[in-house]
Amino acid sequence: MGIHYSVDRGLRNSRTRYRKVDPGDWVERLIVGLLFAVSAIGVYVLTGAIISALAVGLLVGAVALGVVAML
Repeated sequence: MGIHYSVDRGLRNSRTRYRKVDPGDWVERLIVGLLFAVSAIGVYVLTGAIISALAVGLLVGAVALGVVAML
C-alpha cells in the first residue's frame, strides 16, 4: 500500500484559457473602445502627434482586449 498520486492534475482545467470576445459582448467592446479612445485622445492632447496617439491607443486597446478575453 503506497501513496496514490493523482495523475490528472492539469486535466480539470484543460479547456482553453482565453476566450474570444463574442458579438453579443457589447459591454466588453464598449470597455475596449473607451480605453482606446481615452488613451488616444489623451496622448494627442499632450503631444499633438496623431500617429503616436493612434499607436498608443492601439496598444492600450490590444491589452484591454486581452484582459477582457481572460475574464
